[in-house]
Amino acid sequence: MAPGTLYDLVPSATWVLDSDGLITMWSRSAEQLFGYTRDEVLGRWAGDLMDPPLSPEDKDAIEREIADAELVGGIYRMRRADGSVGAFESRSAFVTDANGNRSILITSVEAEALHRVEADLAMRQALFDQSPIGVGIFDTDLKYVAVNDALAAMDGVPGGQHIGRTIDEIMPGIDTARVRTIQQRVLDTGEPVVDSRIFGPIPVDGGPRTVWSMSYNRLQAQGGKTLGISCSLIDVTERHYAMVKVDAARKRLALLNEAGTRIGATLDIPRIAEELAASVVPGFADLAAVDLLEAVMVGDEIPPGAHGDTTVMYRVASRGARPGRYTDELLEQGSRLVYSADSTFGRCLRSGGSYLVQNIQEDMYDELIRDTGRAESARVLGLHTLMVVPLSARGIVLGTLLLGRGEGRPAFDPDDLTLATELGARAAVSVDNARLYHRQRETAVMLQRSLLPQDLPDIPGIEVAHRYLPGSLVTEVGGDWFDVLPLSGGRIGLVVGDVMGHGVHAAAVMGQLRTAVRTLAGLDLPPSEVMGHLDDIVASLGELHYATCVYVVYDPVARTCEFASAGHLPPVLVPPGGMPVPVDPPSGAVLGVGGVPFEQKELAVEPGSLLVLYTDGLVETRERDIDTGINLLCDAIAEHRGPLEEASDAVIASLHKELGFDDVALLMARLDALPEDAVASWWLPAEPPVVARARELTRKTLHDWDLEVLVDIAELLVSELVTNALRYGAGPIRLRLLRGRNLLCEVADAVPSLPRLREARDTDEGGRGMQLVTTLAERWGSRRAGHGKIVWFELQLPTGEERAF
Repeated sequence: MAPGTLYDLVPSATWVLDSDGLITMWSRSAEQLFGYTRDEVLGRWAGDLMDPPLSPEDKDAIEREIADAELVGGIYRMRRADGSVGAFESRSAFVTDANGNRSILITSVEAEALHRVEADLAMRQALFDQSPIGVGIFDTDLKYVAVNDALAAMDGVPGGQHIGRTIDEIMPGIDTARVRTIQQRVLDTGEPVVDSRIFGPIPVDGGPRTVWSMSYNRLQAQGGKTLGISCSLIDVTERHYAMVKVDAARKRLALLNEAGTRIGATLDIPRIAEELAASVVPGFADLAAVDLLEAVMVGDEIPPGAHGDTTVMYRVASRGARPGRYTDELLEQGSRLVYSADSTFGRCLRSGGSYLVQNIQEDMYDELIRDTGRAESARVLGLHTLMVVPLSARGIVLGTLLLGRGEGRPAFDPDDLTLATELGARAAVSVDNARLYHRQRETAVMLQRSLLPQDLPDIPGIEVAHRYLPGSLVTEVGGDWFDVLPLSGGRIGLVVGDVMGHGVHAAAVMGQLRTAVRTLAGLDLPPSEVMGHLDDIVASLGELHYATCVYVVYDPVARTCEFASAGHLPPVLVPPGGMPVPVDPPSGAVLGVGGVPFEQKELAVEPGSLLVLYTDGLVETRERDIDTGINLLCDAIAEHRGPLEEASDAVIASLHKELGFDDVALLMARLDALPEDAVASWWLPAEPPVVARARELTRKTLHDWDLEVLVDIAELLVSELVTNALRYGAGPIRLRLLRGRNLLCEVADAVPSLPRLREARDTDEGGRGMQLVTTLAERWGSRRAGHGKIVWFELQLPTGEERAF
């Protein structure tokens, strides 16, 4: 018996009886089915195996009933060798040998197994016939052996006409070569193929083609014998085209996301236009061009009548899928274009609507493009569809986006126009943001330039280098500032501050504070008082503003630094040949807190020392705390001891490798001392003869300095100041002369009351001394010093006079 047949599913047995009903042959299959061996049953009456056993009367009745029959069948209960009872369906055939002896050939099967197979076959047949899925069975020659009604309805060929024919003969309008390849592979390898899509024949009415989903698997018997292959066929036309639409929508969404990312990553208008064109070519269109109004390119406001009878545009960006002469002539990037109001582009600009032009014919190019050369290039490129969409933002059309498709690609459809319109809207927002950004940036840069010192004064006794780096890429302006202030007595004020926050508002507050510092410093107030007044100013601004600041006053004659700090980072002092050391600042809260007194600290410095002031943007980052940053700053200063300009660049490069979130101010000052021969100072007793002595000392010193031309004026003014010190002050009196940019004369006494300038009447004996000083001196002033005061004036040096330092 061949393996893999029906006998494997339904066990059967063959046995033979003689005419008397005795068992004469017992096959091996009978032994397996009933459990009796040959020796146990040969010669026995068959009725003994039944349950209950047959009686002699039953035997006679059966023999009479089947006397003339040739085939008898039925279901009988029989007892197995193990005592169990089962129902067996048997078929009995009567045969006669050459000698006329009659025998009975019996074939028996288990009734339950047989009924199970029959039910299974009936169910399979019902599924095959009634299934809405087309089912076909092929033999090993790939010819139909069975099809159901559903399959016959799908391919339009009656079921009977399939049998014995191949799929090539039944469905010649499909890709039969591909189908035969799949069938043969499944037959050879046994690997099933699931959901292989195949298109039906092209409909004569031009409608969409039918789409089927084919699945194949190999048919094998239980023993492994290959019987053929089965095919299931499902009509998935609606689902396929629905998925096509979904896929197209997904691609459109992906294109929108990609384009949005590309055009939103820059604030440069030409770059936005280039990214827009690059995002749609070649994936969505064969060519693209972005045209913008002239006002958009130069950053001007767009006038109300920008889209009149004619509109001037500039082709900012373009791209073609087929680069070459004709593409370049058609697109002509950088060209100046003039669109009339009745053109497609003009209507788009005036109405703000999108336009789709399909099925462009030969005679339509000139009307659409209105340029003979470009129209001819469009013909050569085979453009058959164009879209013109507005770039509109805040109700203003800034330009247009032109898209086209040529030979080999399907025409744009309304869904494509919707996508292009959305692309144009997103690009327009980016262009408008960039336009507004450039205007704001120009304003911010102008504000920054007006608030920060452009050229620091050249002051004797100090060499200064400074750097400012913006922290915001958007406005390029922040709240950090620095300044260098010439003060009376040859002193120099150094200030660095940081208003908390960023942008134009922080810069405006910074400008107010910088002006206030210059004003307060001009009043010769000590650093601690300057900080107190600044704190009051910040508190009076009406909003919550905070700032840090450090103010240092360097005296190149006394070689001292007085400074106060409002919560600012410590200055770094580098003695000549020494290592950088942060200087602990005196106590002082952040400006704007209020109610906290500011202390002042004085340091003696050696000539040639380096003082470094800075803001937190230089030393602090998200990855680095302030203490670590200050240590790195000290290391960078120690490593770069050359000229201050080079040292400033090196320090910035070491600590600030890229633009951060916070801006940076750095002020490096080399503190020099005045030469001894440029300063003359005397202490004088508070006695009347001191006036003559002061005039004599002034005359002699100016002769020594080759400043004879200033002797008369200097003597007169010094005598007036000394006289005032005698009359209104108290001794001792100090006279000091300094030769620098100007000639500086100072008279100090022990009374802190400052002189007041008043208009003397004709009858007054005094009051004209300070008027004389005001008239003859280049400038004059007074300041408190210790428990007394200093009154000073300056005279301009003769032209060509060399400075002493």
